[in-house]
Amino acid sequence: MKAIFAFLVAMGVLFSIQMIEPALTQISDGETIDIGTMGPGQTIELQIFPKVYEGGINGIGGNYDLAYATNLPPGWSAKPSKLYGNPLQVTITADPYTEVGTYTVPVIVEDEGNGEKLGNVHFYVRIEVREDVMDFSVSPQSRKVGIGQPAQFQITVNNKGNAGDTFRVSATGVPRWEFTKMIYVPPKGSKTILYEVAGFEEETYSSMITVQSSAAPRVGGSEPISLEVYPDLLSDYKAVNNGALLFPVIEAPVYALVGLLSNLW
Repeated sequence: MKAIFAFLVAMGVLFSIQMIEPALTQISDGETIDIGTMGPGQTIELQIFPKVYEGGINGIGGNYDLAYATNLPPGWSAKPSKLYGNPLQVTITADPYTEVGTYTVPVIVEDEGNGEKLGNVHFYVRIEVREDVMDFSVSPQSRKVGIGQPAQFQITVNNKGNAGDTFRVSATGVPRWEFTKMIYVPPKGSKTILYEVAGFEEETYSSMITVQSSAAPRVGGSEPISLEVYPDLLSDYKAVNNGALLFPVIEAPVYALVGLLSNLW
């Protein structure tokens, strides 16, 4: 039994380690783990718990010191964990122009200099690269309001992938409405923002809402919205607050009262 134990220590394949993110799972030497999807250009993060409770010098485990990805596909990049990090965090970034498909990347978890006699753990992560890792919705897509009245549109961005990303939300088409806002959406998460606009002329306004990944040029989309502005009694009342007085002076107190009351709605 002692001979087998010594052999396994020498081979570095004794005990499994634990991955925390993007999936909570035990990993054995030589194993392949599916860690989900990301878009071309996005970055996925692995978090590995450094401590094991078996093996090592005294048979009670120890701490792994470093983790890193190797043999990356062309154009990809990776950042190793910090030495003695807790957890050991490794990032893998896909080339923005990489083809859609499934890729396998080797990862090594290292006992520096085999100082604790834990050996190194070699495993593989399988990543699916897709372009449809984000969708969003605008609700409602059209509104009808009185002149000068605010209209709210709710924009919800859904991140369906396993890579957190910052998305650029913008509106174009109506100069007064154009805006850009950056929002971070965590893996498998969603974020909602409110977009409020108003029209001051009787008209139908058309705009385009666009959501674009800041890391992945091929991950994004657009949706149209419209706002129909129509005159109503309240809008007419509010209008007396603006511009020069064109009515007889004797009627000014009445119009002033109407304008004052209109501000209550």
